[in-house]
Amino acid sequence: MIIVGAGPGGIFSAYELVKNMPSLKIAVFEAGGPLEKRRCPINGTTVKSCIGCKTCSIMSGFGGAGAFSDGKYNITNDFGGTLYAHVGKKQALSLMRYVDEINLSHGGEGTKLYSTGGTKYKKICMQNKLTLLDASVRHLGTDINYVVLQKLYEELKDKLSFFFYTPITRIDRSGDGFCVRWNADGGEQEASCANCIVSVGRSGSHWLGDVCRQLEIPTKSNRVDLGGRVELPAVIFEDITSELYEGKMVYRTEKFEDQVRTFCMNP
Repeated sequence: MIIVGAGPGGIFSAYELVKNMPSLKIAVFEAGGPLEKRRCPINGTTVKSCIGCKTCSIMSGFGGAGAFSDGKYNITNDFGGTLYAHVGKKQALSLMRYVDEINLSHGGEGTKLYSTGGTKYKKICMQNKLTLLDASVRHLGTDINYVVLQKLYEELKDKLSFFFYTPITRIDRSGDGFCVRWNADGGEQEASCANCIVSVGRSGSHWLGDVCRQLEIPTKSNRVDLGGRVELPAVIFEDITSELYEGKMVYRTEKFEDQVRTFCMNP
């Protein structure tokens, strides 16, 4: 098995395969570096803006683009993707809770789980032409999120092969399996596998589109959300953020009936 991408999708794919098929030979290829070597050169003094690194340490590397984020894990079908369309809503929630259990057992214990269940803000939102979406939110925080990812890496590193700073250039069919190619030492190298998981995230989306066209895998366009940043004194929203941490509130505009919602609320 070859896994392309060591973001959340690649990490948890590897975790499940190691647990359920320990005899399977697995290699994970990642364009970025291991967690401890992911460093953005911007320091605010000598380097004040992006210098166009060959591989962006913020977007790529073990843990993916969310490795240094606020560590928010949403348990809901109301936003954040359409997994339920493929596996059903009950199974989708079950999988999200399973991921939460893994996070808790790898350093996330003691972190708070926020929920919209039974909150007074349901009624307040309805009174103001808003809809509060149902969700539970596990807030790990940036520091604990890093700890969880590091512990997952420590558990996996001796059970499979990681190839960092190795962006895959192409994937071809090879008999009943696949051939994965990358550039190294001035030439092209390759590895074959029976099965291949590609989980390259946002930074690899254009490349993945090329791969799908080459392998004649059908794709479809997803919607794009546009966001606007609004800043207010913390006291304005502290009642909501203290109880919900992040409340997803939807408003339907009167003139065009567009749906607008709060996104990535940060107290």
